[in-house]
Amino acid sequence: MTALLDNITNPINQWYRDSSIRAFVQWWTGELKQLVPDNYRKNIFPESQAVYINQGDQETPMLWRYHNQKFAPLPGDGELQNEEWWHQINHYIADSDVDVSTTYLLASQHAIVRNVTLPQAAIGEIDSVLAFELDKYVPFRADEAVFAWRQGPVDDGSEKVLILLAVIKKDILHNVLQAINSKGVKLSGIDINMGDDKAPEPLGVNLLPQELRKKKDWSKWKLYGGLVLACVLLLSLVMYNSLDNKRAKITSLNEQVELLRKDARRAKLLENQLNQTITAANFLGNLKQQIPSRLLMVHELNQKIPQNTYLSRIIIDNERMEVVGQSDNANALVPILNESDTWYEPKIVGNVRPDPRSGKEQFTIKAELQPTTSEEVDNDA
Repeated sequence: MTALLDNITNPINQWYRDSSIRAFVQWWTGELKQLVPDNYRKNIFPESQAVYINQGDQETPMLWRYHNQKFAPLPGDGELQNEEWWHQINHYIADSDVDVSTTYLLASQHAIVRNVTLPQAAIGEIDSVLAFELDKYVPFRADEAVFAWRQGPVDDGSEKVLILLAVIKKDILHNVLQAINSKGVKLSGIDINMGDDKAPEPLGVNLLPQELRKKKDWSKWKLYGGLVLACVLLLSLVMYNSLDNKRAKITSLNEQVELLRKDARRAKLLENQLNQTITAANFLGNLKQQIPSRLLMVHELNQKIPQNTYLSRIIIDNERMEVVGQSDNANALVPILNESDTWYEPKIVGNVRPDPRSGKEQFTIKAELQPTTSEEVDNDA
């Protein structure tokens, strides 16, 4: 897992180190840090530190700490019983709260440093180009050398890029690694000291092969990643529960709305039935008001018909009345019936025929009915 992370991050770090974005980010980060009070700045933005091992011409190497853009001798620790330099480095790294890189400074006389100019098109393949042309810059074979490079400033519009090339023999690298590894110190890099023993000045390259460098401690980032993943899962769970509660609430509200709709439809149906009942009742009431009372009509006929007249059939519908009977003088019945307020325009329909058995005249009289008033209806009721 760690090797996979290194394979992913190393090309990104290489690109970031050589890009102009790094300078902008460093400047912007520095400006942001200046806004934080000094007593909080060190706790919120702890700066990484570097320890340099400068052997020089001395038997015992000098240890330097690089912090806040300054070199200072590595402070001693009175708690150490053994004051050997490797014990001091390991103890300092163990007690540090930030990442500490360990770099071995090789004396400049053991390295060859050259300025190499390459085409701008080769900036993405500098390692391959330098490995192929290394024989041009050093007096020994390429398979006997280890090289590292640092990109110099690039002028706008320039078709060339300046490369600072540092080369050492593999034998020197092997001797350094053997001496350092025997002390139990894990190196992060090997650089060239362009200064002196009292004021070291790293060249800014790393001659230590990638597979031999101190692996980055990913345990902290794994912990952070696990915490972030747990927070995302918890947040997702909270969001899911919130959405589920909202869906349940919406479902409950929809059910309530549906019940209210059913009640509204039921109320509307009852209202329609009530309106239909009222309409039917009004129709019957209006019909009762418009049609004269049959009882009154029969009573009035009984009063107006002379004694010498009798009726054999009375037909009354909603608009007219038809009377069939016999009388001594059928034509005299028309003016008598015309005096009624219940009907109007009575007239004899057809011919008046004498009845041979009774000797009376057979007649059929029809008359249009007049609507009754409310007072007549109340009296009839």
